[in-house]
Amino acid sequence: MKPRYAEEANYWDTTVQSGNSQGEIIDLLNDFGAESVMFAQGNAGGRFAWMVRFHWNGANYRFAFTPLQCAQPDQVNSYGGKRRAHTEQAKCQMGRIAVHFVKAILTAAEAQPGALFGFMELPEAASGSGVPPVAAELDISTLIDAAPLFQLPVITLENPNP
Repeated sequence: MKPRYAEEANYWDTTVQSGNSQGEIIDLLNDFGAESVMFAQGNAGGRFAWMVRFHWNGANYRFAFTPLQCAQPDQVNSYGGKRRAHTEQAKCQMGRIAVHFVKAILTAAEAQPGALFGFMELPEAASGSGVPPVAAELDISTLIDAAPLFQLPVITLENPNP
């Protein structure tokens, strides 16, 4: 499959700085009733990332975002009158992707809180990094082992032909 580069993806031409996108996400989470909203950003292994953490209805959640890969990372263009290298523009694009993602998932969670389950941090599950994994990062056996800690429904299928 051919990679889809940042220059070809949605929101490439955004003029919105990523800091503004963080403010929009904070407003969305506050309107949603989230508590303890936190942003962390940094570089690891040459890659930039954002992590958004918050507390809602007794559980902690985490979203992580990284910029899309650029086909021409060093090229400089003008976006809304400001000149930026493609790598910097990809960070602004990531912010817009993050805003729309968070808005969509919170809209789903408002009607069905279980929609956030894949992003719930599971502090009792094994993690080598020190940051609790989210449900979506676990294999099914680890997830089932953690389920009793959170009183989550577990559906098992029995093999009718043992």
